[in-house]
Amino acid sequence: MKIAVTGRPGIGKTTLCLKVYERLKNKIDIDGFVTKEIRERGVRVGFKIIDIRSGDEIWLAKVGIGKVKVGKYVVFVENMDKYSERIRDFSGDLVIVDEVGPMELKSQKFVNAINDLIEEKENLLFTVHYKSKHWLVEKIKKSFKLYILNEINRDRIAEEIVNAYDR
Repeated sequence: MKIAVTGRPGIGKTTLCLKVYERLKNKIDIDGFVTKEIRERGVRVGFKIIDIRSGDEIWLAKVGIGKVKVGKYVVFVENMDKYSERIRDFSGDLVIVDEVGPMELKSQKFVNAINDLIEEKENLLFTVHYKSKHWLVEKIKKSFKLYILNEINRDRIAEEIVNAYDR
């Protein structure tokens, strides 16, 4: 089953992925990553990619000056390029990808790896950027079962997703 989750920033997409992971990690093999916001003194300064299987972390983006930017964040495309090699090796019974969004999509290697993953794997849980019009996000929204999170439905949807993968 291919499931995608979207919703406004801060609505709980990453939290949902972590809930699904926690509920299923002892029942099925899970691979993938989550994107965690990094705060210093209460202020968001960037984002890190955290590998679910290993716990390894890499910087995705950080406030600053640089060549490739999304808003006030410099995107470390070379980190996403390198991590995309790992994406090609995801082998779990369920693969979680949090998220396919503007920062990650700056890496063509990421785009290619995710597109290949969609073609090759059956059990996927992706979060996608709510307003993105990138062709890959559009493909995911059209070919996956799509949930739009809000404050009222997010706990119920997390439970539905756990039940869908808990065979």
